[in-house]
Amino acid sequence: MVAAVNSDDQPRRTISSSGGLGVAAEEPTPLLVPAVAAPPPTLRDGEEQSRIERCLAGDIEAFRPLVQRYQRLVFSVALRMLGSRTDAEDVTQQAFVDAFDALDSFRAQGRARAFSTWLLRIAVNRSKDILKSKQRTEEPLKHEVPGSAAVFSHDPSNPESNASRGERRQQLEWAILRLEPKYREVLILKDIEDLSYEEIRSILELPVSTLKIRAVRARMMLRRLVDNPSGIFGGFPNPSPTDPVRAKPEVRSRGSERR
Repeated sequence: MVAAVNSDDQPRRTISSSGGLGVAAEEPTPLLVPAVAAPPPTLRDGEEQSRIERCLAGDIEAFRPLVQRYQRLVFSVALRMLGSRTDAEDVTQQAFVDAFDALDSFRAQGRARAFSTWLLRIAVNRSKDILKSKQRTEEPLKHEVPGSAAVFSHDPSNPESNASRGERRQQLEWAILRLEPKYREVLILKDIEDLSYEEIRSILELPVSTLKIRAVRARMMLRRLVDNPSGIFGGFPNPSPTDPVRAKPEVRSRGSERR
């Protein structure tokens, strides 16, 4: 199943009987969410900060390991946002160029995974710029993202169920691309890339309460599309496959919405 929101804000995942990704409806998350302390920086964070400082001192090659470490993650997010490998490759390349050019403005501020969330913010914003400029939905993905960036569950003990994964994958990719970008981005970051709400808050610069509401609604819309194939390939709930599925207006707390 797609991850569900638990009381301790930990994802709950289940492989469906078909071997694919299932989506379960959830109860709405309360608007007022207790603050959760951010995790402390790790050794990797310290190493990345050191590399950034070396780059700023003129050692350009110090940036290369950061590209190698995060290029797959950035590409995966851009690919799921855009549905086009060509556009995702362009976004990935430009995100690293933008990040390198703006290294002097990067501030870790003692946060864990500060560089990766900052980099993903750049990539997500670049992806949304492309969506706004093109105003269209791409063809479903035809190839799996390599390595750990792969999205869908695989059960090696059930090869018969796995045989139908290709069709299921195509349906899910179509469904994800039918969501409005503001719901799509939260679903991708939370349920596909398995980021914490604190990390997503740093990327999208939105309150955790807003993110949880969007995650619940995105899962409900995705389930509606997946449960009714005619909604994915045309007809339900939108007649045009290029029109995103829209949810009811969100209940916003004061200052909670920035987009």
